[in-house]
Amino acid sequence: MDASSGLQPAALPGTARRMATTAVLLGLVVSAFEATVVTSAMPTLTQELGGQHLYSWVFSSYLFASTLGILLFGKLADHLGRKPVFSAGMGLFLLGSALCGFAQSVPALIAFRVVQGLGAGALQPTTMTISADLYTLRERAAVQGLFTGAWGAATVVGPLIGGWLVMHASWRWAFLVNIPVGLIALALLHASYRDPARSSSRVDVWGPALTGVSLGLLLFALERGGSSTLRLSLALAACVGIATVVRQQRSSPSPLVPLALLRDRTVLCGVLGGVLGGALLYTTTALVPLWMTGREGHTPLLAGLALVPLLGGWACGSTFGVRVFLRGGLRASAGGGFALCLGGACLLALAVSWDWGTPAAFVSLGLMGLGLGPAASTSLLGPQTRVPWQQRGMVTSAVYATRMLGGSFTLAALELVPPGFPVRFAVIASLAGAAALSLALFAPGRVITEADAAS
Repeated sequence: MDASSGLQPAALPGTARRMATTAVLLGLVVSAFEATVVTSAMPTLTQELGGQHLYSWVFSSYLFASTLGILLFGKLADHLGRKPVFSAGMGLFLLGSALCGFAQSVPALIAFRVVQGLGAGALQPTTMTISADLYTLRERAAVQGLFTGAWGAATVVGPLIGGWLVMHASWRWAFLVNIPVGLIALALLHASYRDPARSSSRVDVWGPALTGVSLGLLLFALERGGSSTLRLSLALAACVGIATVVRQQRSSPSPLVPLALLRDRTVLCGVLGGVLGGALLYTTTALVPLWMTGREGHTPLLAGLALVPLLGGWACGSTFGVRVFLRGGLRASAGGGFALCLGGACLLALAVSWDWGTPAAFVSLGLMGLGLGPAASTSLLGPQTRVPWQQRGMVTSAVYATRMLGGSFTLAALELVPPGFPVRFAVIASLAGAAALSLALFAPGRVITEADAAS
């Protein structure tokens, strides 16, 4: 029985729930599409605007801003309601998309990606939280294929469309195509979804603000090119900020994530799976197109095609990941998924190092996707089953935030390792190994929902 089964449904079964589900799917599609459509366009984009040295920052700024949006808007979704947060997030996302489409320099694009990322940070957890409101745990297992299919279609088609747009139109359309879809999603949700009853309480904004500033300083400390003294000063300031965050959160009446939740092994392993899953996904999707166009000399379209096995495998893996989770817990779904991802990551590192060619890279990326799909999706689903409705937005946001943080910081940290694609893909394989080992050792082996634990 799901923790929210006793609540009034957010949309009654029938036309209203189908409309709300379609709105959520479209919100999921635009955020997933944007995360991948720019990957195949980015090498050409940064070359045309003259900012190739800022390549990683176009990704990191978006991921970091998404993290800030998740931390802030995820809590607001529990206090203000899902609908206003979804609407605000979609508005920011579409504004950022329009600004990115008209950017005239890479620094301006990075700034506009921050706006876009803040909106995506509100959209991504809120869409999944709304879906959890619409369906019980058993129903979610049945409709997971629909959500992962929509996500998978968007992510798989995204790189291909991005490559096609670069070759036949302009990279600017990689951002502008989001606008009509986002507007349709807003209209559908407003016509069909109603927020369940919620308790009114004060929202803590200092926690997200302090966390954002501290993590931002740490991210800048990882940036290559500054003086050692400046980077060390930024790192020390970040450490002081993080210590302040910990102290502030202990006394906050409305913390980002209550410490009691982090004592739950399922929640803690879900957060860990989010960090490592994000690190693996975003570093791979950023580096593969750069490797394909730079070292291999392929077109942007083929560079986008190279991500299809990874993202298609993710979608396929997610469909059976929920069933594995229900039978064997997070240890089987996430630990086993990361183990499969490890095999693919090792094969990819060997393919890049020994120049085995594109077919071997495609196979290895497919294996990585088949493993990442169940690992990442159930790292979110597991914590959701452990908390009541009033904390579901909070825990969903926490897992999404750690996924974005894992991606942004790993991308920044990769700039500090010795140059060369073989070394960087070997680091990705090492991360997959750490993920597989940690989840296999510490993740619980069976599913216990919040309602089961209370009974």
